[in-house]
Amino acid sequence: MTEWLANQTRSLTQFFRSKDQNRNKFNDDQIALVDAHRDWLAAREFFEQATDPDLVDYAILSLQAAERRYVYLWKKMQRQGD
Repeated sequence: MTEWLANQTRSLTQFFRSKDQNRNKFNDDQIALVDAHRDWLAAREFFEQATDPDLVDYAILSLQAAERRYVYLWKKMQRQGD
């Protein structure tokens, strides 16, 4: 699933960067989405590596926050496309 999301994000990034530069707001949102995806993957990796109980709690909260941010931006992009 992670690989599929990464591929989708790369495809979207390439698509929007090749579009007209007059759509700067949309491009900014796309960049934010790519950053959120990268943060989500990093949080997931940290969660998988955490062994200390205190760090596991932190990793869970970080992963949830990163996922919610990504989903929020994804939905925002979908609404703008409609």
